[in-house]
Amino acid sequence: MKTWRAIIISIVLWVLIFLEVSILMFGFGLSPGPLYYLFQYTFIAVLSFICALVYFKKVKPGLVEGVLLGLVMLVTGIILDAAITVPLFVQNWYYFYDIRLILGYIEGFLAIVFIGVLKER
Repeated sequence: MKTWRAIIISIVLWVLIFLEVSILMFGFGLSPGPLYYLFQYTFIAVLSFICALVYFKKVKPGLVEGVLLGLVMLVTGIILDAAITVPLFVQNWYYFYDIRLILGYIEGFLAIVFIGVLKER
């Protein structure tokens, strides 16, 4: 695993998702609801796929490498959410118990593992 490459791409993924959420909420005026989450989960999958593909351009793909990258992206996302999203925007630590956030984390993790396995073949 190329740890620094994984961390940098993880930060890029978090920033892209942050921008996407901002555009959905402030650009299009969507409030959390069915349409918002349809777009949100679709973009999480697409952005996770793209970031995983970028990572695997220079790293041998596989199940183990996909799981490791997924874990790095998950930990990086949680750290950035704890350092930026909660204190500046949400201001409630119960944010991490929100099932919609947890589903987004799981979806991103699984998308990254899927790309690792798919690229191996």
